[in-house]
Amino acid sequence: MSDLLIIGAGGHGRVVLETAELEGRWDNINFLDDRTDVDIVLGHKIIGKMDDYKRLKDQYEYAIVCIGNNEKRLELIKEILKVGYKVPVIVHPRAFVSKYSDIGYGSVILAEVVINTGAKIGMGCIVNINSSVDHDCVVEDGAHVCSGAVVRSMCKVGGLSYIGAGAVVKSGTVLKEKFVLQDGTVI
Repeated sequence: MSDLLIIGAGGHGRVVLETAELEGRWDNINFLDDRTDVDIVLGHKIIGKMDDYKRLKDQYEYAIVCIGNNEKRLELIKEILKVGYKVPVIVHPRAFVSKYSDIGYGSVILAEVVINTGAKIGMGCIVNINSSVDHDCVVEDGAHVCSGAVVRSMCKVGGLSYIGAGAVVKSGTVLKEKFVLQDGTVI
């Protein structure tokens, strides 16, 4: 068991906090956030501002970035890796992640997600509730597969892309970097 520092105490940070609690592998979880209106979120302290990760390195071995903005999230993950933090993968206990898949540092796999055989999820990705990434897909660094989205077999989702809620990416589709697929769209 170890301590975890969550950078970002907004909606995504709260979801990741609860998921991390359910994993049962963390002794202590605290936040960094630039908010000034609160100092405790869901019973966990905000112990400093976003940039304070540098001064807290000796107190926390693990840190994860929980910012919804794909580019900012990926940039900050790279920064905390340079400082020397270990950046975990957080997986909800009610997700199915194939043992034959690969999940990159700082990615979050939430409740009821399916990551199938041969799928590769890059660094700093969000695979949100009730979504799926089928066999032999590649989801590159910093992408967000939103709630209920389906990425069918053998697709490539470019880095920093956004696959909207309930969207479907048909088998074999290749999406360029920073691609935005609107909610409910089929491509």
